[in-house]
Amino acid sequence: MFAAIGRFTYAFRYTIIAVLFVSIAATGVWGFLGLGAKTKMNGLYDEASDSVAAAQVTDKANGREMQPDILVLIKPAEGKKISDADVEKAVAKTREDVLAKFATGDDAKLNPVNEKDPQESSLSYTMFAPGAPQANDALYKKFTRTDADGGTWGFFTLPMKSADDTQRGKDWVSIQQPLMEILRSEANKPVFEAQVAGLVPVTSEVTEGVQKDQKKAEIIALPLVAIVLFFVYGGIVAAVLPMIIGVLTIGAAMAVASVMADFTDVNLFVGPIISLIGLGIAHDYGLFMVSRFREELDEGYDTPTAVRRTVMTAGRTIIMSSLLIVGALACLYISPLGLLTSMATGALLGVFIAAILSLTLLPAMLAVLGPRVFALSFHWFLTIFDKWNLPLIGGIIHWAAEKTGRAKTKANIEAGMWGKVTDAVMKRPKAAIVGVVTLLLAICIPIVGLQFGGISQTYLPPTNETRQAQDQFQELFPDNTGQPVKIVFTNASDEQIKQVLDEANKIPGFTHSNPADPNSARFSAATDAVSTAKGTTDKLEVRGQEVSVRTSNGSMQDPNDTKAVGEAVTALRGITMDGADPDKGVGFLVGGMPVLQYDSIDSMLSLLPMLLLLLVVVTTLMMFLAFGSLTLPIKAVLMSLLSLGSTLGFLTWMFVDGHGGDIFNFTGGPMMAPVLVLVIAVVFGLSTDYEVFVISRMIEERAGGATTNQAIRAGTANTGRIITAAAVLLACVAAAFATSDLVMLKYVSFGLMFALLIDATVVRMVLVPAVMKLLGDDSWWAPLWMRKIQEAVGLGETSLPAETRDGRPLSSVKPATAGPGKAAPELVGAGAPVSATRAPAAPEDGRLHPPSNLPDVRPARPTPVGPGPRRPGPPPGFSGRLELPPRPSAPTQRPPQDPRSYQQPVPGRGPQQAPGQPSRHRQGPPPGPQGPGGPQGPRPSGPIGQGPSGQLPRQQRPGGPQGGPQGPRQPYPPRPQGPQGPGGPQGPRPQGPTGEGPRPQQRPPHQD
Repeated sequence: MFAAIGRFTYAFRYTIIAVLFVSIAATGVWGFLGLGAKTKMNGLYDEASDSVAAAQVTDKANGREMQPDILVLIKPAEGKKISDADVEKAVAKTREDVLAKFATGDDAKLNPVNEKDPQESSLSYTMFAPGAPQANDALYKKFTRTDADGGTWGFFTLPMKSADDTQRGKDWVSIQQPLMEILRSEANKPVFEAQVAGLVPVTSEVTEGVQKDQKKAEIIALPLVAIVLFFVYGGIVAAVLPMIIGVLTIGAAMAVASVMADFTDVNLFVGPIISLIGLGIAHDYGLFMVSRFREELDEGYDTPTAVRRTVMTAGRTIIMSSLLIVGALACLYISPLGLLTSMATGALLGVFIAAILSLTLLPAMLAVLGPRVFALSFHWFLTIFDKWNLPLIGGIIHWAAEKTGRAKTKANIEAGMWGKVTDAVMKRPKAAIVGVVTLLLAICIPIVGLQFGGISQTYLPPTNETRQAQDQFQELFPDNTGQPVKIVFTNASDEQIKQVLDEANKIPGFTHSNPADPNSARFSAATDAVSTAKGTTDKLEVRGQEVSVRTSNGSMQDPNDTKAVGEAVTALRGITMDGADPDKGVGFLVGGMPVLQYDSIDSMLSLLPMLLLLLVVVTTLMMFLAFGSLTLPIKAVLMSLLSLGSTLGFLTWMFVDGHGGDIFNFTGGPMMAPVLVLVIAVVFGLSTDYEVFVISRMIEERAGGATTNQAIRAGTANTGRIITAAAVLLACVAAAFATSDLVMLKYVSFGLMFALLIDATVVRMVLVPAVMKLLGDDSWWAPLWMRKIQEAVGLGETSLPAETRDGRPLSSVKPATAGPGKAAPELVGAGAPVSATRAPAAPEDGRLHPPSNLPDVRPARPTPVGPGPRRPGPPPGFSGRLELPPRPSAPTQRPPQDPRSYQQPVPGRGPQQAPGQPSRHRQGPPPGPQGPGGPQGPRPSGPIGQGPSGQLPRQQRPGGPQGGPQGPRQPYPPRPQGPQGPGGPQGPRPQGPTGEGPRPQQRPPHQD
């Protein structure tokens, strides 16, 4: 399947590029510009909870306008008190001006005060209203406080008119600036200072912060990723390709999300999640594809073959990786919270579209570029400076130019740092396992202090003005936070209500209704919540029944303390009402903002075991279908859980305990549960994602005939650099979002950065090879019946076919060299061409040794485009008669040479150097114990200088590999030399044996 995709993308490369570029560019701009206006700030609560039912009952009874949405905090000027006549007069006039401007007319954004019973909406009833109680009244004391410095404070509230959360936020944005101008007018400055707090302003700050931080992070991430990609690839052209995929991924995902928003509610966090996950994953996938394509070109394959092999290897792995991450994210749809499902949708869209574009558009662009993917490289820039012979640094530039010019073949990579690290790990696997596991378990320890919380002002930075006002209000007025706990009675008698309230007032954790009187009740007297202003009766239909509704309010000492709220709510719900009858609607519900948040967190935590189970099952199933092993998925799941635990431990240490808050501008406290659950799913998916890339390369090695230890070493070494680079890329994108002012985006960014860097280095490059070394061949174990299932429904090819062109193996000619002055070592492992027979297995020491009896087979050199040059026919004037040169009789004799001919490479043998010229190429593996003749032994030799008995030299034989019954193979035409001379991109021309000069380069065809 993947081979067919590779051939298709090469054949229709221009069509694919044109169609995808035009369509995504058009729809992406539309989606990016239109998505923000369609998203909503909803999905924060569990719709099936009792607290939501209580909110629906009170909203139906009172209308949404009863809520104290906006809190205006009043601080008198220096030397004045809140009870001074001029202060009261100025505040009252300001309040009247605000209501006159924003609470009247058809486009009113606020509700007029006293539209309802002022005792029920006591927070909208204020000492600054006409007819307010005097200073000695108890209600007056409720609305005033004295701070530690002796200053007095007061407040009043403004209820919003709209019943929709999203619309209230938009209305607040529209009136915020003119409202602040009225509150802070020149006339008021000498009298008082006003600050604005409340749930709507806090939520609006979060909403605006999300959109602002998304744009800021994208502006930071793209240049940062470009710099990293340039140094990873060492070239501009190769670095640009993953960035193109990343930008198009964001555009396409935004367009799809915008269409979805027309039919369903989409939370505003979907945009930042698309940018964070989509951009990072797209860069990762692009890195894997481009790196593999360049590797295939370095191995000597032409462009069509390199494209096909890239899709068959890296493309297949990307599809498996994306399916794993999508499966992990799909598990989040069991959540009852719309916020979490929206974020999961954004991440899912980013991963899915990145995989599709990496499998279609990116190979098409690679097919068009071909070897030009190496253009504008770091090596090219260095060679320019090298020609200038700069003083002092000229030698360093020359060294760097030669080093960067070397082809990164598999053999070179395996001989590098990651190969050496893998060797060290596999020598002492038990020590590596103990060290890494101990380290990660130690990082997990802070999890015991993990706390969850709902949305609050603490998610804003400490320097935010609205955050400071809300903190000040909650410190001064803990009993009037605007977030009361409500007991909603339905069809209850006075005696039943009194019985419940008497027990409720004994529950700790609530403030007294009158802070000056410690004996006052914690819950207010139940009041009639039925509105008569709109013509409603004293009965409401709740859950199919007509009921009367009465409410009682109480305030938590700390509404953001989820643990205390949970204990209080559990105690309230544990009260048994005498004569309660659910069938008749007699009973009570516990609601209010703190309870809404607690119920949402509780529902998430109750589903967490099911979520983890689904993640394990989905991951195990997908990896089994991909690899055909049961051991590997189990090992991957255990390691992913270890990575996840260490990540949660780090996040707890940082964000709950507050370490680094001064540096990164946040306050330690409970973490937002839905965002943390998203982090769990994404980190788990990415952990298995990198496992897939490592194991896929090992499987590829084994399919080529490598032993388990050889596969472990080669797979880890070949993917180590790429996986680390991919982790750094995604970490750079996450780091850009760490600049956000919102702490919930910091959760995701810091969690991803820590998980990626730990997982891609310590876990995948140390723990994985160590564990697999101990498991040995058991790593590939699965029951027979499961293997049959995997073979039937698996995910495609696991090995590369032998490459041929016109019936001739591409592995019969040497590839490009490893670099100037250095011969390319033997290629052993996945992706290297495999001959018909493979050498015996190397010793089980984890190293890859060149086989002793295997011909030195290499793929052909790459050509810019097309399948390669055609072979020419007979030379002009050829008579059809074969003229053989005389047989040499002594070592000093050489066969005659035709200066018009060109050199024909010999299968299995490398190009030779001219006399006196140092060798830049390996001359083939050393002869093994079976001799140069292979398994059949050496051919008998004739007289000295004549070669094997009865045979002509290879250049003169009419038969042999190039003759035979069908006539000789026609040689390839000569390759044109580039501007770099004989050692240029096409490599040096093959020479004859030392001392003999060039080989004869043209032979007439065999005479019939």
